[in-house]
Amino acid sequence: MKFIGKKLASKRGETLVEILVAILIIALAAGIFAAMYTASMNINLSAQKQDELFYEAVGTLEKMEESDNTTKSKGNLQYEGSDGTSSVDVEYLTQDGLSVYHNGGTP
Repeated sequence: MKFIGKKLASKRGETLVEILVAILIIALAAGIFAAMYTASMNINLSAQKQDELFYEAVGTLEKMEESDNTTKSKGNLQYEGSDGTSSVDVEYLTQDGLSVYHNGGTP
C-alpha cells in the first residue's frame, strides 16, 4: 500500500517497462476474448446445423405419417444400456425404401 501511495505522490512518469507490461496484459486479454468469441461462434453454427437436421427429420416423419402409401406397424425395440438390456414400444413407418421409427404418438 505504501508503494502505491509513493507512486501516486511522485512527479516522475511511468517507465518503459511498466508501459510494455501494461500493453502485454491488454494484448493477452484481447487475444483471450477473441478466442472465446471464435469458439462461441463455432458452437452456435454447430447447434444451428443440428437444429436444421432435427426439424428436417421431424418434417419427413410427419409427411410419412400423413401419406397414404406409408406402411405402419408396431413393434418392440430392444437396446443395451449401462444398466442392462431395455426395450421400448415403437411405431415403424416405411415409405419408398425409407424406414423410421419413433416411440409414442408424437415424433
